Amino acid sequence: MPRSISSLQRALSDGVNENPDVEVRMRVSSRHLTFASRTFRAMLDGPWKEGNSSSRPIRQISAENWDAFALAIVMDSIHGRHHEIPTQITDGLLTRIATIVDYYECRQAMHFNYEVWAHGKTLPSKLCNAALLWLHVSWVFHDENRFRIAARLFVRFSIGAYDFETHDLPVSGVLVSEVLDSLEQHMIDEDGCDYFKDLDCTAIVLGILVRERHMITNLDPPLVAPFDGYSLHKILRRISRFRTPLSPHNDLDQPYEKDDDEEEHPCTIQD
Repeated sequence: MPRSISSLQRALSDGVNENPDVEVRMRVSSRHLTFASRTFRAMLDGPWKEGNSSSRPIRQISAENWDAFALAIVMDSIHGRHHEIPTQITDGLLTRIATIVDYYECRQAMHFNYEVWAHGKTLPSKLCNAALLWLHVSWVFHDENRFRIAARLFVRFSIGAYDFETHDLPVSGVLVSEVLDSLEQHMIDEDGCDYFKDLDCTAIVLGILVRERHMITNLDPPLVAPFDGYSLHKILRRISRFRTPLSPHNDLDQPYEKDDDEEEHPCTIQD
């Protein structure tokens, strides 16, 4: 292997990274790897062949299908060799680095570098492949603000995981997990309507919701998780057409209607 990132980059530009028969070897410190990565710690300290040091003085760890340049950057950061790590990289390279970081569980070792790379980058304002990359990157590095921006684009405008080439990134699982966590927390905290804390309101709404949920299973395509074929706009439009239940706070035997200057009544599915 070339002795520096810059020399490796020159070698890769000559086609080394595109040739699957070429091996890139890196000499690394097991002490640094086990300190920075739980995955490497399991490999080197566990009962795996990588942890067996009796047969040879230098242990070997095999890795396949990684971008060699991205892997070299991760290894240099783990070993504290920061002087040749670039301060500006493309979104694509950052995504490949994030995938390696996620696999080897070494986010903390790369945190400083990520902050440098992410500083000043402008996230997409519309749904595109770059938004997909940032969704994955921000999730790996626990960047809550950027993840929220990217996730909002996909939740509101994407009609499913097949909308974009995901390159095997765990995007659908990330979004579904986030939404389910939020929904579960809301259900735990629910204690009646906001007006009178009346549990009858939520019981009525729940009945409407159960009936509507049964009806949407007959849609084509079915409106079921992970909701491929539907954008959030379509889902919200259908929800707005749900029947409005009678309000238990209303003496009149008719659906609640608000005045022009009155806030929306919370005892509906729409709210």
